[in-house]
Amino acid sequence: MSLILYFDCFSGIAGDMTCAALLSLTGAEKELRRALRGLKIGGYRILADNAASAGMAGIRFSVKLSSRKAPARNLPGIVSLLKRSSLPEKARSRAIGCFDLLASAEGKVHGTKKEKVHFHEVGAVDAIVDIAAACFLFDLVGPTAAYCSVLPGGSGEAWSSHGKLPVPGPATLALLTGAPWRFGEGDGELVTPTGAALLRAFEVSFDRPPEMTVRGVGVGLGHREIPGRPNILRVVEGEPSTGSKGRDRVLEVEANIDDMNPQRFELLMDRSFAAGALDVAILPATMKKNRPGWVLRILCHEERLELVSAAVFSISTAIGLRYHVCDRLKLARSVRTIDTRFGRIRVKEAVLPDGSVRPVPEYDDVKRIVRAGKATFDEVAREVEAEWRR
Repeated sequence: MSLILYFDCFSGIAGDMTCAALLSLTGAEKELRRALRGLKIGGYRILADNAASAGMAGIRFSVKLSSRKAPARNLPGIVSLLKRSSLPEKARSRAIGCFDLLASAEGKVHGTKKEKVHFHEVGAVDAIVDIAAACFLFDLVGPTAAYCSVLPGGSGEAWSSHGKLPVPGPATLALLTGAPWRFGEGDGELVTPTGAALLRAFEVSFDRPPEMTVRGVGVGLGHREIPGRPNILRVVEGEPSTGSKGRDRVLEVEANIDDMNPQRFELLMDRSFAAGALDVAILPATMKKNRPGWVLRILCHEERLELVSAAVFSISTAIGLRYHVCDRLKLARSVRTIDTRFGRIRVKEAVLPDGSVRPVPEYDDVKRIVRAGKATFDEVAREVEAEWRR
């Protein structure tokens, strides 16, 4: 059975909020406590309390330490600790991958090799427990695909062992390069490096999630009260909608452009997708006075019209947009992740009218492998085809 998780980062994401939301969704506190006994560290206890933030009920997850003194661990030390643990294999591997992502991001920010990065905040016992717990609970759910909302950027400054840092933190941005952000939204640091690394370790997609039937919702609370909004992370569990075909209604938004440097189109497309566009096309055309130009054509849901139009006006030379309603007939589709010898690759599955399934590898995953020099496009395609059929 295909299963989807959607991370609704209404007030951002942190390690403890992720644990809390997944605990709220699964109710697997006993199983989590049993699994964490396999970590070869002590001096802590975990609490999972029912609480509320600005009227929204959920679970608040805490790691209470018997001492605040802890060594500044590096990546090899943390990897060794996790390898010696008796956590389930998938959770252990995902947690190691999460710390590897954190070390790579910190190394990039500070100009050093990841093995030489000394963790302070994220190397402490509570952060190790947060990451191990979140990975265990995520794999306990076992989604075939995970999605995430646009991220609130927060504002102001955050304290670290290096002193004051801008918000979002440099390591957080390094981890979530390519993700859609709303900068300046919210007070303080809303997305932490640990939360960012977990999203990457969970291999979330920032595309619009497919239509699904909701089966459960988990609500995790942060430890800080934010004026004017509940400090929550929601995790929605659902199954992809079934059936050979579906219908929905979208807006087709257009503009004629004949006086813009075409180099801007790349940024215009990025901004449009970040604002919620479903598709963006740029068509060559002949404009008035026989001038060469382009027709910008965007598909979006009606509730995204204002955001998409703001993105177009901020980048392009367009001074007006036209739009109309379109009915769509579309195939049922889902996304699942398969393991290959080149790594994990997402595959989009479309159900054809005759009931057969057409698999298409996720282009970004294939591109990452090709850029790393591990294989050619054709080699990846053949590997995915073979593993998918297997």
